[in-house]
Amino acid sequence: MHEQPPQLRNKVIVLNGFSNDEIARIMAAVKPLFEQPRDLIFAKTTEHSLEMKLKDLIVDISEDHEYLKRNPPNLKSVNTEGTA
Repeated sequence: MHEQPPQLRNKVIVLNGFSNDEIARIMAAVKPLFEQPRDLIFAKTTEHSLEMKLKDLIVDISEDHEYLKRNPPNLKSVNTEGTA
C-alpha cells in the first residue's frame, strides 16, 4: 500500500453552480468555524476541472494554494487601464 501525497490531506471545498457573490458568502460563513482558515482551500469548478479525477483536482488546487501562500498576489498592481 502506498502513502497518499501530502496534498490529499488538505481541507478542500469544491463549489459548483454558485455565483461569485454566493461563494463569497459561503466562504465568509465557513472560515470562522476553523482555527486555521487560511489552510482551507475553496475552489470553483471550471469546464476543465469537471473533467478531472477528484484526486488529481485536489492535488492540482493544493499545489496552487501552496504557491499562492508563498507568493501572495500584489492586489495594488491590478490593471487599472481605462480608469480615470
